Amino acid sequence: MSAPRYSPSHFPAPVVRSRAAGDFVLTETRYDHAAVLPAHAHEYPCLVVVLDGTFEERCDGRERLVEPKSILVRPAGEVHSDAFRHGGARCLNIELPPRWLARVRDAAKPLDRSGAHSGGAFAAGAGALYTHFLDDEHSSIAIESLILHLFAEDDARGSSRIAPPWLVRVREVMHEQAASKLSLAGLADVAGVHPVHLAASFRRCYGTTFAAYLRQLRVELACRELVRSDAPLADVALAAGFADQSHFGRTMKRALGVTPAAFRAANRS
Repeated sequence: MSAPRYSPSHFPAPVVRSRAAGDFVLTETRYDHAAVLPAHAHEYPCLVVVLDGTFEERCDGRERLVEPKSILVRPAGEVHSDAFRHGGARCLNIELPPRWLARVRDAAKPLDRSGAHSGGAFAAGAGALYTHFLDDEHSSIAIESLILHLFAEDDARGSSRIAPPWLVRVREVMHEQAASKLSLAGLADVAGVHPVHLAASFRRCYGTTFAAYLRQLRVELACRELVRSDAPLADVALAAGFADQSHFGRTMKRALGVTPAAFRAANRS
């Protein structure tokens, strides 16, 4: 008897919450104390962010111990089984639709291969992906940027960190249009390069991700408006490119440690 194959957005475990973010569907699942999942597969390839808990996984005749803050790459149709240890576990599943993979596969080949990644950038990336899942209503660009930075194969690794003219132009467009709906794909078209190459080059040359840089530009734009005008916070948020006032407030609190209202009051006193 063949292993069951789950369709998109379906998992053999209780779902805590699920939502769409652009091309992606993100689903948080939980696994009970000492749970065992028989062999199964998924129709879509998936990144599995292990939020907490430890489990043993068997796939393709191999066994691996998976620990918190790891990120698993599961190709479509990969048959695997899991045995969870005491305390159970929680995972964030990010399904990778074929239309998105078709755009990035040539430059992000690790997404085609089964694997478990942990430590360093992957541990930090695991936390960041979950933060965007919880907090950012319009987080698709941040999620895409993180995935590409974690898994893109950068052929220029080790080359000069001096930004080429096309990347300088991309950065200029970001400054000019920070409040607009910018995307990696759109800016890659402007530059005439692949989105994955843009993502990798941006981080190598500017020391931060595309999404983080854009977020900082929007915070700076909003801060200037908070100081020089009495516009309602909701209007300031929308004018700076945030989804709404709540999104703006959370982003600014994380970036500067203060709320927009507190920032305005401190800079008006």
